[in-house]
Amino acid sequence: MSHLYIEHLNKHLIKKNKHDVGEVLDVLPFLTKRTGAIKGNFNQVLGEFVRFNSSLELDSHAYSEIETFTTDEQNKYSEHIASKVEFLDDSDAPYDFVRFLNQHLSNEDEIKPIHPYLFNYIPNERFEGEFKKYAQFLSETLALENNEIKEIFMNKKSEDILTELVLSQLDGLKEAKGKRRQYQQLIAPLVKCYQEDLIFLSKHKDYFLASFPLLTHFYTLMYAMQLLFKFEQFTNANFDEVTPLYFALEWEAISKRRSAADEILGYKFIKENAKKLFPHIHTISHLSHNVFQEDKEDRLNFIPYSTLYERIKNKGVSFEQEFLLELKEWINLYKKLPFTNITIEDNSETLPEAFKVLFACLQKGTSSSVADKFGKNIEDLASDQFVKSRGSIGNVLNIKHEFLLLITAVSVKDKRIPLNELFHEFEKRGIALDRYSKKEVMNLFDNLNIIDKKSDSGDAQYVKPIL
Repeated sequence: MSHLYIEHLNKHLIKKNKHDVGEVLDVLPFLTKRTGAIKGNFNQVLGEFVRFNSSLELDSHAYSEIETFTTDEQNKYSEHIASKVEFLDDSDAPYDFVRFLNQHLSNEDEIKPIHPYLFNYIPNERFEGEFKKYAQFLSETLALENNEIKEIFMNKKSEDILTELVLSQLDGLKEAKGKRRQYQQLIAPLVKCYQEDLIFLSKHKDYFLASFPLLTHFYTLMYAMQLLFKFEQFTNANFDEVTPLYFALEWEAISKRRSAADEILGYKFIKENAKKLFPHIHTISHLSHNVFQEDKEDRLNFIPYSTLYERIKNKGVSFEQEFLLELKEWINLYKKLPFTNITIEDNSETLPEAFKVLFACLQKGTSSSVADKFGKNIEDLASDQFVKSRGSIGNVLNIKHEFLLLITAVSVKDKRIPLNELFHEFEKRGIALDRYSKKEVMNLFDNLNIIDKKSDSGDAQYVKPIL
């Protein structure tokens, strides 16, 4: 029995005469075109994400009955809601009510989510195809069919009459057609943190409305960076843990000796290796066409190097040797494909070595400009919010004041915790701070009066809940 589906791989690549992942699930929503659309526009993905997660879509015909508008803003939501209200004889009342709703519901030309349910009404009018990819990725990877998260954005309950009126009269959503699954979740601990943090925030409505976009933006970036870091570890990667990367606080001065400027656990590593993301994904997709997928009727699972190697070893030495021989055969065939033209020698004697040889072949056989553009999607995702230029040091991962308070709020939740435990909670979410940054955090929290120094042990320090 064939262990590596060489014939299947050959068919996909020769038929298309270019690199192809075959029937393997995607792991990131990045494009090789690198439009840069996500840069500064992440919040525009959220409406599509919330709708996709609830199997809904905007109904373009929902408010087609509106022929004339009361105000110049021409806000169809305000007009629709006002049409359901009975006014007295005051002829100015409809105009005043619509104008009030325009201010209450609108943020310039977009709907303002004054309630979690209204995220469903944020349109996706620009970069529709690309942002839909992000929405599906967020739903199938970070939200991952969590019913509590669905309920956050489906629940119309409100404590004030005006919001209740708005929600009761909006009916511009319809059930969406089911879509084929596209993405596979790989880093369960990070996903678990996101879901717990989001559900906790949802219990604090006003703060949730302001922080949901920032929290989701952070986890999307961290997930992408973790994948790159894990792929670069090949068979040594552990997808059951998050590798913390060093951040610096935006307001502190740093030198090249600081951990945030580190070439291994800082943004320098991400920036320099991002171009490898595309060939890694294709290499692993090749390797994922294997006997471990024999019961799959839909798209194939994406099986990273370390996971695959562990499964192969569990089958015994004979199975491992046979898989190695088949992989070496595929490497030789791949090098002869008309669009690769590769002369890399294969001197591998073990599977981990052969994995690296196949990666080297794909890295060489892939267009460098395509790989570069694909990798720079991480840069676009990080810009404006989570990366800052530090002069001659270059870009480093960055924590702004607002985000520090947010990540502290979700780390502490509703019970005070020791300061050291707070930094451990940061690391669970992928954030490492060196001793200088930790001292800055302590000073800030002391000034904000969220450090509690009274404890049974005398001088131990605790961080109090923020929310």
